[in-house]
Order: sequence, then structure tokens, then C-alpha cells
Amino acid sequence: MDPRNPYSSIVEELSLRIHRSLSQRGLTVELGELMSEVVEPPSREMGDLGIALHKYAKKLGLKPSQLAEETRGFLSDLPGLLRAEAVSGYLNVTYNAEYIAKVTISSVRNVENYGYVPSKKTLRVVIEHTSANPIHPLHIGHGRNALLGDTLYRLLANRGHLVQRRFYINDTGRQVALLAFGYKLIGRKPPESAKPDEWLGKLYALTNLLTELRNVKNALSKLKIESKSRELSESEEERYRELLKRADEIAASLGKLWEADKELFDEASKALMEHERDPEEEVLMIMSSYERGEEWAKSLVREVVDRALAGIRKTLSKLGVEFDKWDYESDLVWSGLVNEVVSKALSSPLYIKYKGADALDVRRIASQQVLEKLDIDIGGEIPPLVIKRSDGTLLYTTKDIAYSIYKFVDSNADLVINVIGAEQRLPQAQLKLALLALGYVREAENLITYIYEMVTVPGLKMSSRRYQIVTLDWLLEELYRKAKDEVDKRRQDLSESDRARIAWVIAVAAARFSMASYDPLKPLNFNLNRVLDLSGNSAPYILYTHARASNILKKVGGIEWDLIDYSYARNEVIKELAWLVMKYPQVVAEAADKLSPEILGNYIVKMADYFNKWYESERIIDEEDKSYRALKLAIVLGVKKSIAHGLTMFGVTPLDSI
Repeated sequence: MDPRNPYSSIVEELSLRIHRSLSQRGLTVELGELMSEVVEPPSREMGDLGIALHKYAKKLGLKPSQLAEETRGFLSDLPGLLRAEAVSGYLNVTYNAEYIAKVTISSVRNVENYGYVPSKKTLRVVIEHTSANPIHPLHIGHGRNALLGDTLYRLLANRGHLVQRRFYINDTGRQVALLAFGYKLIGRKPPESAKPDEWLGKLYALTNLLTELRNVKNALSKLKIESKSRELSESEEERYRELLKRADEIAASLGKLWEADKELFDEASKALMEHERDPEEEVLMIMSSYERGEEWAKSLVREVVDRALAGIRKTLSKLGVEFDKWDYESDLVWSGLVNEVVSKALSSPLYIKYKGADALDVRRIASQQVLEKLDIDIGGEIPPLVIKRSDGTLLYTTKDIAYSIYKFVDSNADLVINVIGAEQRLPQAQLKLALLALGYVREAENLITYIYEMVTVPGLKMSSRRYQIVTLDWLLEELYRKAKDEVDKRRQDLSESDRARIAWVIAVAAARFSMASYDPLKPLNFNLNRVLDLSGNSAPYILYTHARASNILKKVGGIEWDLIDYSYARNEVIKELAWLVMKYPQVVAEAADKLSPEILGNYIVKMADYFNKWYESERIIDEEDKSYRALKLAIVLGVKKSIAHGLTMFGVTPLDSI
């Protein structure tokens, strides 16, 4: 019996006896396969564990019912067996409640870090997540990326894997060059009082909108001049109306930015109006000079990028998210690795010209077998991957190929996980196929694309180009404000500093748990009131459950282990709670192995539900029977340890009072 994972031990004991039965019949089956086939029946009345023997009966040429009945005879020495039933080819097993309670309580008592289950094979894993463009503060979408990535890191580290967290800094694209142009144009740094990423985000939006407005006005002027010498065509008239409408939209967005920072608005608009050269040409010059590594461009762009990253780091630190490596895209370009990838692509048998651009025709290797091998499922045909545009500039996916190779080589990784938005599903599929086409087979097969869907906040729309974004900083402040109001109402017995501390833990917990415990493949509608709801399926609810269990144990001072009478475990609710606690380490392991934090989130909510119903229906501290009281307290400790560990997997600090 492995006290770190008692549930798995029980499943293994059952599987060994089934294995013995099949072996006697001459059928060779891996023990691991049998263990994966053992499940919990749909209802507890059917048994605690069960297995379908139909496929094994077919291999042996037997009726499933006959094999199930034969196998039942091999279970007589199964530890803790209450009864075994063969039903229509299924073998269902029910365990003695006392046995389950003993196994669970022994593990809870003797295992210090209950829930830590190291894998039999240690892997080197890289998780790249967040990787936001350094042109504005992190928004709520980045939050889901960061918190999913950080939770995966915690789950995998809990399995004993060597996990490295990396942030990819996209600093060679047009967006950063545009921000650098605006930064150079106004000629000053963010004020000390401003959070640098927020200030730069406003400057980016202003530069973008003012540049676009300038282009729109130039186009309107050209059409006006044309109209004086000839009658405009119908399409030109339509174009004129569209430009007027666009000018009005830009003006409205600029008006909001003026309200947000009048001084910065006046500076940027004045500087751009007085600027004689074409902004688009200057942005292109900054971008190309930076990619070539020219010192003036490096000095300018790196200053802007590093100031933005300072603000991003500050936001992430509020959430307890850290990174081991910060990788600049420009370093990859300057190292020559990107050129090496381009050279290989241009000499590849899959090289083609696609719409005038250099491309890899990855369609030619995208057979169903290859797609399944690389875990690619996007539906529809995969178009060629453009390596270089017709003007010679590189696409970000091209640089991503180089970065994928670099991540494997630099860390000697067995596995690389990219946490990335659903809109990148196709480029990531092309990336994997390109790696395979260029001979990087191991990298292609061990690169996992971890997709998540978008996040919305009711009543709010986002556009980074107009600086209409729901920032993570704003979200945390709103959650803190609401949590603080509630804590102030409930806990006037605490000092102001203690109430503030508890409110901040709740705010962070609400953000982290709601973002990471919900199915990533479903869009997340982030409702501030719902994620703070104490009534269930939320971080505050789980925190409250942990605090309730902690308070019980604090009041009693200790558990009299020797007094425990396990016969009381026949109580249906006690057995169910013992079972939930016993299975907890296996659930954490499964959540890690399947890269599915939602499995763990749902489980600790379920445990909290059972515990709270039990607490409200039975006496625990006031239980008069000392033997029964000791058993109940041991179960409380098991719930507390399990929930505390589960919260830490989501990066949440368990509270002993709330």
C-alpha cells in the first residue's frame, strides 16, 4: 500500500487479481491496461469499483458473464472486500467501510504533503505561457493564459517533473516598432507616478490612432483634389464615405484617450502633426534596423520593451506568477537560428511560391496518420505556411519555428507546452508540420499546443489598438474592493490590516481559480460577483470550507488517534468523505497527466460540498462518543489537507479563517 496514493494501490490490488484470472486462461494483458480499465460505477449502489470484461471475454472466446463470474472467484483474498458481483460481463466490487476509513486515515496521518504523487518517470518540461506583446499592460485574456500556464507548472512539478517556465518576448514586430516610434517622437520616459506598461499602452494606442488618422486624412485630401478635376466614380464615392466614417470612429477613440491622459495626448498629437516624414516609413525603418541589430535601434526598442516588461512583471507578481527564462525574439534573430530555419525551408522539397511569397506546402505531409501523431485537429485543409512575405519580411510563425527548436535544445526538454489562444490553432498546426518537414521530428512530436478560448467581462469590449482593454490590474482591484467590502461586514473583530490581507487573498484566489479551473476549451464569461460567491463552485467557497475545517481542528487541539472506532465508518456520509479523501492524490496526478486543471477544480468543489452538508447535519466537536468524535476529526483533517493542497495547486493561499 502506497500511503501517498492509497486509491491507486487499491485499484492495483484489484487489477492484480483480474490479471491472475486472465493469465490462468492464457491471456496476456499489461497490468497498467487493467488499472486504466477499473472505474467507479455510475452509482455507489452498484459498487465502489468496477471493470467491464467484455473485450477480454471476446479474445478468449467466452461469454462476458462467464468470464466475470470466473474472475469473481479470484477476489476472495482482496483486502477490504465486502462483496463482489458479476453482472452481465461487469465485475463490481464493494469495499468494507472500515477498511476504506483505515486506509485513508493512515495516509492522511502519516503523509506530510498529502497530494504529492511523484511520477515513475521524471520528465524535463518547458511551459511557455503568457508571452504578451510588450506594448500595453496585461489584459484579462493574458490572465487566463498566465494562470492556466502557472497552474500546469504547479501540477507537473507536483508529479516530480523538472519544469521550466518561459516567457517569449515578441519584440521584432510592427507593433513594438510603432510604439518605439511614438516613444522616440515625444522624447520622454514614463513619469515615476505611472505604471510603465499602462503609460506605454496609452502611447501605443495614441500613436496607432494618430498615424491611422493621418493616413485617412491624406486619403480624403487626395480624393477631394481628384473631385475638383473630375467626377468621382461610384466606388470612389463609397471609399470617400468609408473614410469619413473611419475618421469619426478614430476621433471618438482619441477622445477617450484624451480623457485618460490629456498631457500625453497633447504631446503625442502635437509631435505627430509636426513630424514631416511618413510615419509608416519610419516604423518600417525601426523594425528592419532592429532586426539587423543596429545599435541605435537596439537601444531604442530595448528601452521601450524593458519598461513595458517591468510593469508586466509587477502585475504577474501580484498573482504569484514567476518565470525562469525571458526569451527575446530579437536574440533568436541575431543568433542566426531564424536564418538557418529560413534557409532550410527554402531548400526543402516542400518549398513553393504561394501568392508571390516563399512558403512550405505543409499540406503534402498532412496525412490523417501524421495529424493524429502530432495531435492536430483543426478541421478543413491546412494552407501552406508562408515563410517570407513578398517584400522579404518574416512572419512571426517563421520565428516561432526557430523558438520551438531553441526551447528544446536550450533546456534539453522532453516536452514543450505552448499555452496559446484558440485563434492560434491553425498557425500552431502549421508550426508542428513545418518542424516535421524540416527534420525536427522529436520536436514536432513532443510539442503540445495547449489551447484556451477567450475571456469576456459582461458589458465590456476590448481593443488594444484603442486602449479599450480590461487590464488584469483593474480586475484585481475590483475583486479586492468587492472582497474587502464583504470581509469588512463579516469580520469587524479583526484589525484593518488583517481584513485587508484576507480580502487580497480572496481576490487573487477568485481570479486564479476561476481562470484555471474552468474548461479551457470553453469561452469564459468572467462575472465578478459569481467568482466571489460564497455559496459554491468558487475560490471563496473552497477557502471558507478550508477555514471551517481548520477552525474545528483548532478548537479541539488535537486528535486522539488511538480512540478511533472504525466501525462508525459504516455511516454512508463518512465512507463517502473517506473515499473522496483517499482518491484525492490520484485525482491530482490525473489532472497533471492529462493537463486538465478542471479535473482537480471540480473535485475539490465536490469534496467541499460533501463536507459542508455533513458539517451542517452532524455534530463533530460536540460528539459525545469519544471514539466516533476521533474518527470524525480524522476525516476533517483529511478534508483540510486535501483542500489545502488543491488550493496550492491553483496558486491560492489556504486561509485558516475567513
